[in-house]
Amino acid sequence: MKTRYRTGDQNWVRERNLAIVLNYLWEAGRPISRAEIVKTSGLNKSTVGSLLTQLQAWGFVRESGRSEPRPGRPGALIDIDPEGGRLIGAEIGVGFISIVVTDMKAEVVWQKKLETGSGNQSRVLQSAERLVQEAISKVTRRHRLFGIGLGVPGLVDHLTGALLFAPNLRWRDVPLRNRWTQRFGVPVIVENEANAAALGEQMLGAAKGVDEFVYLSAGVGLGCGLVIGGKLYGGAGGFAGEAGHMTIVPDGPQCNCGNRGCWETLVGPTAIVRQARQAVARGRSSILLPLKSGKVDGLRMEQVLEAAGKGDPAVLEILTGVGRYLGIGIANMINTFNPSLVVLGGVLSLAGPYVLPRARQEVDARALAAPRKDVQIIVSAFKFDACVMGGVSLILRRILSDPAAWQPRRAPVVSPESSLVLRRSAL
Repeated sequence: MKTRYRTGDQNWVRERNLAIVLNYLWEAGRPISRAEIVKTSGLNKSTVGSLLTQLQAWGFVRESGRSEPRPGRPGALIDIDPEGGRLIGAEIGVGFISIVVTDMKAEVVWQKKLETGSGNQSRVLQSAERLVQEAISKVTRRHRLFGIGLGVPGLVDHLTGALLFAPNLRWRDVPLRNRWTQRFGVPVIVENEANAAALGEQMLGAAKGVDEFVYLSAGVGLGCGLVIGGKLYGGAGGFAGEAGHMTIVPDGPQCNCGNRGCWETLVGPTAIVRQARQAVARGRSSILLPLKSGKVDGLRMEQVLEAAGKGDPAVLEILTGVGRYLGIGIANMINTFNPSLVVLGGVLSLAGPYVLPRARQEVDARALAAPRKDVQIIVSAFKFDACVMGGVSLILRRILSDPAAWQPRRAPVVSPESSLVLRRSAL
């Protein structure tokens, strides 16, 4: 019979206390004294000293200055050690690959993005793996690489780390976690790109400390991450959040998922560019009109937003229409989930000035008064980098939840009974 539960023995209690102290240091976001940890945690002085000694031995924390002068000897301040290791966040999107390397404080130390066009699955995967290998080469020998968090635009099997279906990539059943774990020799966590981005915003960005929010990510499609009760909501099979495939117009445009009139066909970049091309073909857009002579098929979202910034009436009308459908969908999300915050990422974060006014009008008109009363609709702190920063947060939150599981090989272990403290310690 398999053991399903672990009892609360001394080692388990110590592991929980290590996580509590490390999380407190992370959430403080500044160097703090041991006295503050003792006061906040309720642990005694010697236990806190022992826990900090262990965390320092594993490379997670360091001394960082001295406390303010007071009677007696000033104590050392403790902080997360940014040089304790490196984390990689990766995104395989539609037409691009993006990679970041961060330190233990989630500060970016290296970043690169590669356009892939419409390459096939094998070629895109090989390009992504070469880029990850390049990122790994930037991790110096004195830094250990904790792992890779990968975001992909589709349904992910969280038990196996396989990408089950990505309609806009047209990929099915890709064993990403197994493939990358074997290739790179470090832990790999695979997550839907919108879910990853939502976690990144919650841990590091615009939704920091928010327990109930919706994250909407517009790439080629429209992804959605749901955070409920402070945790990512995955549903029964881990596939919740596919709001981009919510039917808004029953006989609307064809979607890559096989349905018609999905939300993403009305508010995503593909929908915006399609309408802009139609406006150019009809001679309606004065700024984009030069593209009519054989170049309309090459029209990109960047050009559409540039035309909007210059006040092109046709483009502004298109974006206002997109804002209408965006607001209708957001109103549905507000009525269903009652979030306190809606965060717009990807292209939506760049198009915010043009789509948000109409979207907010639709929300005011369509969302129920009680749930819409206090909700805020804002743009992402990371914009296009939300997913890769979410990849970093996938690894980082695992470390914070159980630092003992991520200790380096042959690291010194401090016994629970030890009263050792960090050098020059004083409470």
